[in-house]
Amino acid sequence: MNPLPRTSPILAALALAASPLAAQPQAQDETPEMGERVALALASAQSAQGRSDNEGLARALGVIARAGARPLDGWKGDDPVPAWRALVPQGGPEALAPLRGSPLGPGYRTGKAQPGSSDSFEQVFLSGKKASIALSTPGDTPVTLQVLDAERRPVCSTADARRACRWIPLFTQRYVIEVRNAGSRAAEYFLVVE
Repeated sequence: MNPLPRTSPILAALALAASPLAAQPQAQDETPEMGERVALALASAQSAQGRSDNEGLARALGVIARAGARPLDGWKGDDPVPAWRALVPQGGPEALAPLRGSPLGPGYRTGKAQPGSSDSFEQVFLSGKKASIALSTPGDTPVTLQVLDAERRPVCSTADARRACRWIPLFTQRYVIEVRNAGSRAAEYFLVVE
């Protein structure tokens, strides 16, 4: 006699689909994901450029290049990476072997959130495919990252030093990605989507 009832995989999937959750959040571990490493490298590159630290700039560009990171499709902002590449000699850390991750590499964008306001945009994420968004700033400006589903329900919100969201969408849909600036000065930021 089996004391525990067995649930069929179909019934389990239907129960999950009927739940009010829009996505399944991923547990945060201590190892930074590819997108987080790229987000930190973008902020490091900007800081290194400001200090005229070509060695630091080359290291940061190496991470960006090995990840295969590129501007997000449809983003119309100014991409700082080509200008940074022009500042460092060729054949430096960028020539190292590629990092493992998405075959197309993560997508990035830069932005600026004014004090007490937010900057947001939409991005489509596919059902059942791990979604990852990482945020970095060149300074210590207190910015937060929030992700909302198509019905404006929160999927992920973070204000910790890591500033990263990971989840698995239950449905293919557009999500709103919002960067909020709680500081007293404008915040430049780098956002990386995988």
